[in-house]
Amino acid sequence: MTPSSTATGPDDERVALVLDAGGARSAYQVGALEVLLPELEAQGRRPTVLVGTSAGSLLSAALTSTAHLDAGEQSTRLLEVLGRATKRNVIRPLWRQAPVVAARYASETLGLTGFRLRGFFGTQPLAATLGSAIDWDALHRNVADGTVRASAVCATAVRTGRVTMFTESAGDLPAPSPGQHRRYVHTRLGVPHLMASSAIPALFPSVRVDEPAEVAGWYVDGATRRRVPLAPALELGADRVVVVGTGSLRPAEADPEKDQEEVDLGDGGATLLGAVMDDPLRHDLRRLAETNELAADAGLAEHLSRHRTGRGQAAYRTVPYAAVAPLSGEDLSRVAMEVYRANHGTLRRTLGDPDLQMMHRMLGSDSPLQGELLSYLLFDPDFFDAASDLGRRDARSWLAAEPGLWRTGPLGAFGTDD
Repeated sequence: MTPSSTATGPDDERVALVLDAGGARSAYQVGALEVLLPELEAQGRRPTVLVGTSAGSLLSAALTSTAHLDAGEQSTRLLEVLGRATKRNVIRPLWRQAPVVAARYASETLGLTGFRLRGFFGTQPLAATLGSAIDWDALHRNVADGTVRASAVCATAVRTGRVTMFTESAGDLPAPSPGQHRRYVHTRLGVPHLMASSAIPALFPSVRVDEPAEVAGWYVDGATRRRVPLAPALELGADRVVVVGTGSLRPAEADPEKDQEEVDLGDGGATLLGAVMDDPLRHDLRRLAETNELAADAGLAEHLSRHRTGRGQAAYRTVPYAAVAPLSGEDLSRVAMEVYRANHGTLRRTLGDPDLQMMHRMLGSDSPLQGELLSYLLFDPDFFDAASDLGRRDARSWLAAEPGLWRTGPLGAFGTDD
C-alpha cells in the first residue's frame, strides 16, 4: 500500500521522529506509534527525518524500511519486529555465556589483554534477528528516492566518548559548531550500526564498526554520552518534532524518608540508567519549549538572531513538538515486576530459564527499583503487550489534550520543570 495522498501539511516541511533509548521498554514506543503514525499521516506530515538511539535505533531503522507503506501497515510491521524480539532472539543464555565471561575476565585479570571482556550478555542472537527482521533493501531504497530524507542512528565511541550520528541520507549532513561533542557521518546503515547504538555498557558487549572507514572503531550505546537527544533532529532540518521516550516526563517527587532507606547494587544501577536514559530527554524538551518562547518574542528574537548569526549559529525558530512518554516513572517498572513474578518468579520457570532470576538476585531482589532494571531486560511477550498498552494510553492522552497534536510551550500538565 502507498501512503495517503490527502496531505494538509506543506510539501517541503520536515517532520522528525525521535525514538529514545529503552531496551525492552521499546514496546512502549511501538504502542505509542500505533496511535501517532495514523494521526501524522492524516495531517500529511509523515516523518521524513528519523533519529534513533539504543533500542530506538532498531525501531527507526524498521520505520525507514517501511516508510513507503501507509501508517497502518507500518504499525503492523513494527509489531512483527517487536514480536521477534524475545529473549532467545536477543541475548544468549547466561549459562552458555558464563564460561566465556569467566575466561575473558580471568584473561584480563592476568594481564592477557588480547582476550577482553566486553559485556556480560552475548548479543549474537540480536544481530541475526536484525539481519532478517528489517528489509535492508527497502531501507536503502526509501532513502535514495527521498521517501526518507535522513535516517540517523546514535552511537558512542568508546575511547573518545564522541557521539556519532551514523546517517543515511541523500543530502548534505550538518557540521556542528566547534566544541560540540557530536559528529555526523554519511553511512549505508546496517546491522553493526544498530548493534553499536544499543550496546548498553557492561551488560552488552561493545561493537566494532568498520564502515565508514574514517570513523571505524569500537562503539557502545548512543545514550551513554548524548545530552541533547532532540539536537540531531533540529540540526537535520526538522520543522516539527515528534518524540517518543520510555522515561518519565516528570521528575521523581521529593521524599526525604525514602531517601534514607538502605540501598544496594540494583538501586545504584537503576539510578545510573535513569540519569543516562531518561533525564536528558526531559531536560531537552524543556529547552525546546523555552527556545520556542524566545522565538515567539519578535523584539527579543531579532536581537538574539543577530547575536547568533554573528557567531555563525542558526537563528532561533519556533519548532512545534509532540512528546509521548510515561507520566510516571513507575508505570513500566510496575508492569515489569508483575510480568516477572507471573512468568519468571516460580521455581519451575526459574529452572527452565534462570537468567532473569539470577540477575534479580545478584542486583538485590528486595529493592523497590528492581522493576526499573528488569524493564530494560524483560524481553517477554507479556511485558511487550502491557508496555504497548501503556504507550497507546499515553499517546491517546496527548491527543486528547492536544487535538491538533502540536505544542510549542512547556509540557504543563504532562510534566514539570526540575
